[in-house]
Amino acid sequence: MTIKHLSLLAVALIGSLTASAQRIKQIPLPPSQNPSNADLPISGAVWAGDTLYVSGWLDPDMKTHTDTTSQTVGLIKDLQKLLESQKLTLGDVVMMRVYLGTDPAKDGKIDFAGMTAGYTQFFGTKDQPNKPARTTLQVVLPAASRGALVEIDLIAVRPK
Repeated sequence: MTIKHLSLLAVALIGSLTASAQRIKQIPLPPSQNPSNADLPISGAVWAGDTLYVSGWLDPDMKTHTDTTSQTVGLIKDLQKLLESQKLTLGDVVMMRVYLGTDPAKDGKIDFAGMTAGYTQFFGTKDQPNKPARTTLQVVLPAASRGALVEIDLIAVRPK
């Protein structure tokens, strides 16, 4: 390669990196996911191009939602608010990861049926037929999760 070719390649690479950096936008954690207003080293969500990556989310009302079904419903409703603030809907969700903690009321077992009962109110319905890819895992949710039985992260894509 000549110096001219290397210069052109460098200009193209810098332009590409600059365009990519401009297409990344961090969305701060909302108060519902950071009730102590701590300075946490994570974003609530990050746009990378037309794809929104959402951090793990908890039900903001675990004081009254004490079972897996109601926590699933509460946190999906909160995720729905985030998506709407980004001009997206649950129909734009392409991937979800659901983390189920053990439920003391279920003898320390996970409540997969309870999560499914909440989840199916939002996905695969007549009004919202989208069925995103999903992974469900049993985990030990940290004590800082304030009694969480369910955590969900997701990926959504802006429609063209």
